[in-house]
Order: sequence, then C-alpha cells, then structure tokens
Amino acid sequence: MAQTKVASSKSATASIKYGRDGKDKDTSEKKCIAMSGINCDPSNAEYEFGVVRKAFNKAKDEGKDIQAHLIEQSFKGRDIDPFEVNQMGYELAERLNQELGGGFQAVVYTHGNTNNYHNHIVFNAVNLEDGHKYHCYQEKKIVERINDAIVREHGYPVIEKNKERGTSVTIKEQKLKDKGQYIWKDDLRDRIDKAFEKTKDSLHFDLEHFRAHLTDLGVNIRERFNQKQQIIRFSYDFIDQDGKKRVTREKNLGVDYGAEGIKYGLEQERKSYEQFKQQQSGFTPSPAGRTADIEIPESRDSIQQYAERVLNTRIRDEENEKTQREPRTRDEHSHQRKQSTQDRTSKDHSVKSKQNRQHDRGGLER
Repeated sequence: MAQTKVASSKSATASIKYGRDGKDKDTSEKKCIAMSGINCDPSNAEYEFGVVRKAFNKAKDEGKDIQAHLIEQSFKGRDIDPFEVNQMGYELAERLNQELGGGFQAVVYTHGNTNNYHNHIVFNAVNLEDGHKYHCYQEKKIVERINDAIVREHGYPVIEKNKERGTSVTIKEQKLKDKGQYIWKDDLRDRIDKAFEKTKDSLHFDLEHFRAHLTDLGVNIRERFNQKQQIIRFSYDFIDQDGKKRVTREKNLGVDYGAEGIKYGLEQERKSYEQFKQQQSGFTPSPAGRTADIEIPESRDSIQQYAERVLNTRIRDEENEKTQREPRTRDEHSHQRKQSTQDRTSKDHSVKSKQNRQHDRGGLER
C-alpha cells in the first residue's frame, strides 16, 4: 500500500518550502493538501528549524551542512482519504522520533497533485532538547519496518519490496517468500544482524570482533579490494539449513551488509556509547550542560525566546568562567610577586647582616 524513500538535504528551508508551498507545473495549484508537525508549526517550520540550529551552533551553513533528513511515503492510488494519508505520515514521523530518543522536530506535507497520494516528511538535523545531530543506522530498514506496521494497523496491505538497494530477488525466491518458505539470503542477513548486535552489546566496535561473532554463527567473510573505488568489499559464505554451501557478494544483500555499511554502523554505535558514558558521569556537552535549568518550549511562540535564553546563558557562563579565572590568576601572580619580594628581602637582609658583622669584627680588631 505504501512505499518509502529516505534522503538528506543541505537546505532545510528548500525542502520545507517544496513540501508546503510547491506548485503543480501544469495547473499552478499548490501540491500540499494537508500538513502536520511534531514539536513545531508546519506553517512556520523553516524558521523554527533554523532557530534550533542556531541555538546549538550546528548545521548552520546552507548548502554545506546536512540540515534536514527526508522521507517520502507514497501510497498507491487515490482511494484513500488524504487526511488519513497525512495521519499515517505523522505516525511514521512520531515513531521514528521515539526510536531516535525524541526531541526532534518534523513536518509532514501531503501532496495530491499526482495519481498517488504521498507524504514529504522533513526532520530537522539538530535535536531541539539537547542539540545532538540526527543519526539513524540502517535508516531505510527502520523506516520501512515502521511504515509497514502503520499500514497494517490502518487495515491496508503491505507491498512486498526488496530489503535494500542492490538486492537481487529471483522469481524462485519470490515464490518461496509468497509461500512463507525458507530463503537462504534472509537467513544470512539475519546472522549478520545477530553478529552486529553481539559486537555492539560486548562494547566492541571494530570489524575484528564482528568477524569473530559472525564466525561463531557459521558465516565466513572474504575481503577483496575494489581498485576502481579504492574500498574493501565483502563476500560471505555459509552452510544453509539444507546443508548447501552458499556464497554471495555484499551487493546481493544490500548496502547495510557491506564492509562500508558495517563499519559505519559500528562507528555510530561507538559514538552513542561514548555519549551515554558522558551523560552517566554527569558531563553533558555544551550547550545542554549549561542550559539544564532552562525549560524546553512547548509552543512555537516560545522557540525564539528559548533560543535567546540558550545563547544568553552560554554568554553569561563564559563571562562567569572568565571572571573566576582572572581573580585567581591575579591572586596567584600577587602571591608569587609577594613571595619573590620576601625572598629578595630575606636574601638582602642576610647579606647586609653578614657585611655588618664583618665590619664590626674589623673595628674590634683595630
């Protein structure tokens, strides 16, 4: 019933304006027929997204930095209420936001200018609550899983589709899938996913530990160097449940199952764990640590004031730290100068006393 695509944008404003204000090239009518937002007003989203990015000093350079993450959710045909289409887009954004830890702003714009209703979902790249960037390992897979669950809950059928770009599904495999029978590529993907989870859970985030866990699951990895692209590619082999040896290259499984996808995923998990350790130790990176006492606004009218309070608090804290450092430096300098003076005075007094004693002895001798 619904298919999804994911992408990123270096201009949040352009993505929002296309979703909300874009016009059909034939009729010149607005494409958008319904809109909704999470943690923001969809009619003013470009401004509110920008305020948050500015407050946390991240993703400010349009055309250079990733400012937004995009999801296109397309429904087959027009036999569905467009407001229900928007509702399903909102639920998709809401559940993805929850999986990301919450606090992200998102807007949903429903277009009705084509033969298929579709949603344009735009996420701000910077979190409203603590300023951390949007990171979602295996984003396409997660979005598809959430989308399929929502479609089923609304009583519509789920469209069978390839798991990932580059996946090869033969006619035979599709027939087995339709019958609910065993497919060895899905078995291999499942083993790779389990090895990744074991590597992450053991707090090791390198390919060596991943390879060891995969070997324990009966899968071997062979590496080959792609001269043209100058990157490492994986090939996998294992014995399937029917006792047959299966060999395949990473491109037949999808980008998330290749060398680059695995390394990227482990690196993201490492960063998430380090951030967790910092939070557990009581340290939170600026500006969140300096603005913990500032309440996050619940309405769009308060977002500008919130951003101003964030910036003013950062300036005030920096001034306080500077003021605290300066007296301490002056005190230390004064103490050193006083100690130096005392040392010189004591030395001079010692020299003068010795000279006086010598002079006195000389006088007695005479």
